[in-house]
Amino acid sequence: MEELGLKYLALLRGINVGGKNILPKKMLIQAFLDLGYSNILTYIQSGNILFRSKETDLIRHAKNIESILSNRFSIQTRAVVYTETQYKSIVNKAPDNWGKDDNYRHRILFLLGGFSPLEIMEYLGNPTEEVETITLGSVVIYSSVSKKHVSKSVLRKFPLTPGYQQVTVRNHNTVYKIIKLFENI
Repeated sequence: MEELGLKYLALLRGINVGGKNILPKKMLIQAFLDLGYSNILTYIQSGNILFRSKETDLIRHAKNIESILSNRFSIQTRAVVYTETQYKSIVNKAPDNWGKDDNYRHRILFLLGGFSPLEIMEYLGNPTEEVETITLGSVVIYSSVSKKHVSKSVLRKFPLTPGYQQVTVRNHNTVYKIIKLFENI
């Protein structure tokens, strides 16, 4: 299968969220095919696309995806692309209890470029003790928020900040499902 190229994941920001920027699956897959990608697989309608490519430049992948979606569908979205190895490493580096305690909502904030996790933290502020934990990774931010105290989380105000435009967020169910889907491409 190596002749098909490496396995990649593109995470798109703002696709099919809240009824905005709706992009039918067939059209999204066709755009990826037109970029020369193969073995394309999408997961739920929120911008999770797995594919194969011989091209190894992650920034070029992201720019090409953003460009084709903008030009073809007039959708201004941002993308971040990871190899299978990079993505699995991000998940494996999550804090020990991340994604394992059902009393919490677990998310990863994937940075879209231009900002570091430390810079994004300036928009988040200090986590509220006993309500949440926020852990900086090298290229992501891991979040766990108590389901009982969501209204007290610093994350509740984050969408109102410029930093929010620099991330795309996935919950732990999606994060783990994507790992399994890599087997299918």
